[in-house]
Amino acid sequence: MEAMYLVFTIAVFCCLGLLTPLLYAVLTAGSLLARLLHAIMTLIGRGAR
Repeated sequence: MEAMYLVFTIAVFCCLGLLTPLLYAVLTAGSLLARLLHAIMTLIGRGAR
């Protein structure tokens, strides 16, 4: 039973290790997309005037 718990803990840490860079990449992509969208909206706003 203790061995299973140990394996589960290691698996969780491995998953976290893999998910952290993925989460960081998603956040980075999201912020870049938001900036790009803001820039496009600004250009459209200027063009409308």
